[in-house]
Amino acid sequence: MAWQPLPPSITLTIETPSPKPFQLDAAKTAVVVVDMENYFCKMLGNERMSDVIDGNVRLLAKAREAGAKVIFIQSVRTPEALEVTVFGRPPMLLEGTPDVEIVEEIAPLPGEPVVKKYGHDPFARTELDAVLAREGIKEGEWTVLVTGVSAAVCAHACALGFSNRHYMTLIPMDCTAAGTIEEEARTYNQYMSRAYNFDMDFTLSTMVEFTAVAAAKELAAATA
Repeated sequence: MAWQPLPPSITLTIETPSPKPFQLDAAKTAVVVVDMENYFCKMLGNERMSDVIDGNVRLLAKAREAGAKVIFIQSVRTPEALEVTVFGRPPMLLEGTPDVEIVEEIAPLPGEPVVKKYGHDPFARTELDAVLAREGIKEGEWTVLVTGVSAAVCAHACALGFSNRHYMTLIPMDCTAAGTIEEEARTYNQYMSRAYNFDMDFTLSTMVEFTAVAAAKELAAATA
């Protein structure tokens, strides 16, 4: 039978996820915040992306208090970027401008790494792998909560990157957004498929609690 082309349009009915509560060991948990920058969250005029600032504030307050690791991903570009010089895209997100600063409500604290990336993928030609190694964040042992924007682009690439490396990857849905709810639904439906649902799941900032690092260490010592 010959290959058949796609029809001009397709209408889909997509199941959306139900968030779950999680009690996480802060000593084995990292929050990775993707591209929560002025440009996306305050300058585009996209209310959905602006609205997830509050969720990130809540989640980071809990994570920081408990001693979980926090890593920021910062999307920047240069005028010499191939997307400008080769592919003709107008310059944007220029390094060193206010556009790319992480929103002040969740500004990185001293000691929290900020990994710059020059494309959508935070693992491509960046220091992220080195940061994970330095912080002792190990595949198969740690849980990573991926927040930020866009849920269908850069945060999507980040979440799949961690899932594909076999970290338990959680999506706090009130901490991440795409340009539209349709984009979010399509992306989340992919995570719910058999290809990813074994190490990906969904939660909310209000449904995540942490066992503090000190308490976790005491418990480990008592049961050793």
